[in-house]
This record gives sequence, structure tokens and C-alpha cells, in this order.
Amino acid sequence: MKKILVTTDLSHSSKVAVRFAIQLASQTGYELTFIYVNTSIIIDPFSAVTFVGLPEPDNKIQEKALIKFIHTLYRQTSKQPGKINYIAENKLDVNEAILDCAKRIKADYICMSTRGGGLVNKILGSHTTRILHDSPVPVFVVPRHYRIKHLNNTLYPSDLENIDTELPLIKKFAASFNASIEVYHYDYFTEEEEINKKLNKIEHKFKADNLSFHFKKLNPESSLLRHLQIDLMKIKPSIITMFAKENRNWFGQLFEPLKTAEKGFNTRTPMLVFRK
Repeated sequence: MKKILVTTDLSHSSKVAVRFAIQLASQTGYELTFIYVNTSIIIDPFSAVTFVGLPEPDNKIQEKALIKFIHTLYRQTSKQPGKINYIAENKLDVNEAILDCAKRIKADYICMSTRGGGLVNKILGSHTTRILHDSPVPVFVVPRHYRIKHLNNTLYPSDLENIDTELPLIKKFAASFNASIEVYHYDYFTEEEEINKKLNKIEHKFKADNLSFHFKKLNPESSLLRHLQIDLMKIKPSIITMFAKENRNWFGQLFEPLKTAEKGFNTRTPMLVFRK
């Protein structure tokens, strides 16, 4: 049974990750472990202030709050809990606590929500960066505007450089809930004969049921991100799967406009991000 570590701070914005995990588990039978890391009563050891006589943090209180929070969301989603676990910790470093827990329980995925702004702004910066960079397992990143629905298809935008290793991982994941896979590749030269032959060869090699390829010509006047956003609106995928390269060549190219003219990759679609 696959395991997902679902993070929450019991806030309204963290509910989307919980709802997504509940929906995915209802379709796949995945085991869910919910983790709440409380930092409000942790004393910074480097603080100049001395605190005397403070009681030790009581994890049982935090765990009760977590259980109540999760059970409320199960009732709201009308889903019956499968195999679920609860972990409440009092730690100063939230990211470290999450990664340590993922390793300890041997999680197959981590699931977390974004806060404000554009989805990818949160992926490439801020609180989520360390989890994505250091996580030994793929990470679900759920945007704040996500609305729970049946999951039935996944979009895989690809530069095709490592499709031999990437696509089998996506197929294995998609098979767990019988989802179709839409592979999208963007290139300025799709109409050139040699490029066209190469693309057709790839499509023929991986031809399978529930799998389709879309080779799209890039318009120099629009960013790669803009092309992807348009296609997202058309096919409305349940999940976007991405492979984040260490050097961020293609991944960085895709989201570079975020730093300039465009405001952000705002979508209601959860992303599954694999580290390369």
C-alpha cells in the first residue's frame, strides 16, 4: 500500500491538501498519515530571553486538535476514512520535521498546500522550496483554489529528454486510479521534417491505451508558460506531473516569466513534482 504524508497547520489554507489527499486515497486505497508541526510554543535556543518553569509541550493536545480537524474534513467531503494515521510534533523547524517524518514512515509521497500568490511562485520560492529540493519522494503541491472532484486524467508537460525514465513513473502512478495521461511537448520547430520524425517515433514507441501525445508549436510571441496555461484550460486535467531538474533548465524556462511580465501560474490543478 502506498503511503502519503499530508501536511497541515490546521489553518484554512491547508485544508486543500487534506481534501485532495482524501479524494486520491478514496480512489486508490493509499494510506494517509497527517502531520501537524506546532511551532508556537517552541523556544528559540538562540534567543536572549530566558524562560523559566515552562511545561514540556504536550503532543496529546496537538494530536486531538489534528484528529478533530481531519475528521471534520472527512465529514464535509462525505468520504469514509481508510487507513489513516496522525502525527503531532512540536518542532522549531517545520520542514525538517516533515522530511524526517517522511523518512521515518517510509512515505511514497508528501502532500502539501500552497499559500497565496501563484502556484509556481510557491514551488520555486518561499516555504515549499526546501521540501521540493530535499524530499527523497515526489511531492504533491495543491493550490489554494483547488476544489475536490473525481480524479481521472493527468497532464505531463515534457521536454522529452528523459521520457524513457519519466513516463514509466507517471504511468505507474496514473494506473493506481485508472487515469489517462496527456503528454504535451512544446517546440518552435515541430514542423521541420527531422523534428517531426523524431516526435512521431517517440509517440509510436510509447503508444498505449489511456496515453496520448500532443506536439505543439511554440509561438515566439507567447511564453512557454502561457502555452501551457491555455492547454490547461482546455483539457482541465486532474493532476499536472512535473520533473524538476536540479539545474532547472526546462523547468526554469517554463516558469521564468513569473519573474517578469506574468504574475504567476494560477491554477486549481494540483501538481505532482518529481525531483530529478
